[in-house]
Amino acid sequence: MNSKHSIKKRIIDIDYEKNKLSWIYYIPLLLIAGFVPLIVHGKYIDLTGTTQALFWTGQNQLLDFFSYWKSRWVIFLTAIALIIYIFLYMSKKLPLKKEYKYYIPLGAYAFFVILSTIFSIDVSTALNGFMDMYQGMWVLLSYVTITFLIINFINSERDINLFLYAFIFLIIVEGVIGIGQYFGFDIFNTKFGNHLIIPSGIAVDGGLSFNFGKHTIYGTLFNTNFVGSFAALMLPMAVAFLIWSKGKKMKIIAGIALFLCLFTWIGCNSRAGYVGVAVSLFIGLLLIRKYIFKYWKFNVCLCLLVIICLIIFNNIFEIDIMSNLSKLNIVKEITKIKEYNKREDIFKIKSLDIDGNSVSIKTTYQDLNIKVDGEKLYFTDNENNILTMKETEDGFLTIDNPNQQYLKVGISKGYPGFTVSTYLERFGSLSFYIEEEGISLISGNNGRLIKPITADSFYIFDNLESLGSSRGYIWGRSISVISRYIIYGSGADNYIYAFPQDDIVAKMNSYLPATAVIDKPHNMYLQVAINTGLLSLLALIALWLIYIISSFKLYWKLNLNTLDIIIGKACLLSIIAYLITGLFNDHIVSVSPLFWTILGLGIAVNTHVRRKNIQ
Repeated sequence: MNSKHSIKKRIIDIDYEKNKLSWIYYIPLLLIAGFVPLIVHGKYIDLTGTTQALFWTGQNQLLDFFSYWKSRWVIFLTAIALIIYIFLYMSKKLPLKKEYKYYIPLGAYAFFVILSTIFSIDVSTALNGFMDMYQGMWVLLSYVTITFLIINFINSERDINLFLYAFIFLIIVEGVIGIGQYFGFDIFNTKFGNHLIIPSGIAVDGGLSFNFGKHTIYGTLFNTNFVGSFAALMLPMAVAFLIWSKGKKMKIIAGIALFLCLFTWIGCNSRAGYVGVAVSLFIGLLLIRKYIFKYWKFNVCLCLLVIICLIIFNNIFEIDIMSNLSKLNIVKEITKIKEYNKREDIFKIKSLDIDGNSVSIKTTYQDLNIKVDGEKLYFTDNENNILTMKETEDGFLTIDNPNQQYLKVGISKGYPGFTVSTYLERFGSLSFYIEEEGISLISGNNGRLIKPITADSFYIFDNLESLGSSRGYIWGRSISVISRYIIYGSGADNYIYAFPQDDIVAKMNSYLPATAVIDKPHNMYLQVAINTGLLSLLALIALWLIYIISSFKLYWKLNLNTLDIIIGKACLLSIIAYLITGLFNDHIVSVSPLFWTILGLGIAVNTHVRRKNIQ
């Protein structure tokens, strides 16, 4: 019975490949793969009356260029693709593949996304997403649907080629934009670029300018870190295209695409991207070990091309590759931070306490005490001596004491409050507001009155708060929050509300300004665990492990002799590279659709390769 069933299934598969669907049906999914990441267009977001404004700058509107429209196009195109699939399925033109080992964790994740939305801290944010992120429930469910649809749409090498061409188009366009940005010619800072991305009817005084600076690549992806994640996903695809391409013309296009992808990867200066590609490269060499020796001449040429590119990047394009690589030594970095923290001559904020009408600020150098008594405001030093005030040229009152050089006070006449700053600008300033109930600290620029807290932190990151550009501070406090969100999370994109924003002292000592708002954890796994719950993260990890393990089993002994095998191995390496970068970067709408597209493509290709090798 099983043998007859297998033969029948094989006949159905062969018949389907002979009667391919029109490529028109694939357009929505191809646009997600090759067009959505390139979208940069302004959208004014009205913040009035939303709790989103609580942790923002207090402005009434935000002009978003990189995330809003990407998220909306993802939702729209996914919906169209789903409608097309339902039509094809009902017409018996596109069967449902019985890949339940993938559907079950995908479905479990989707369930927890919906559950987390129902019990979210802020439902509006959970549905529509937070500023600059816009990964609400509808977007997350779109990711799941994209993977499901591509699993079922990909059934032949023609289908695989469609997506490979979409990726190469994306790589070339993103690479050209990135090279321009690196050398100081940012298309989005030109009149033509402004015309492309500024909505009609909106006037921007003096034109629009993105101030990332020379020798920086942000492409169309909003942030250099996300460019690192993008390059980690696309490099295996660029190499796969070079291996598979036939003819001189295609080889030239493939070489250009690989060069641009390498430049984007190196030039974005994303250490997460470096690590992700390094790990996938090591695994890739193991998977193509037979190919390396069989076609050693081609591979020597490929290695020489990469080495030449690196030399050009390092010497001509002034990309300090060795300096960037040296920063990846985590042991050295931790040792350096620990030794730094042991020094007693380093200025640090030791404590910040507010008790009714009194404020006490203690540092390693000086202390400052503030007290409100009726309509009078007193400032005292370490020894409880009252500090006199003087008026500055700009009309502010400040402490008239040359010894009080590390903590400075500013008082604006007629304003019921005061500001305390340090001699180090990186700490920012602390603004206090006086009311009948006592003194409060003003959080950020939005006027939110708070009392500073000391948040719990995962012990591993104690005294390592500055690790990885303050990731140690963010990770330590994020991990301590997860226990509240085991079954369901705080809600999609609700991380900003779940994070203990008012841990001011730790924030300042981790080299972040006191006014900094932590809206993402810089770790995809923490982001998922807190937003949609720990169980949702476990569902995704199960999905990814099932795919990775099954792919290793399938491709370990297969040679690179057909397109599906080449792309299958490339998809595996892309997924691994992205999952590694996810340890340091967030899941973001600029890149995430590509990840879920490649995951679906990888699963579909595995199915295709497996059924071709049925004996």
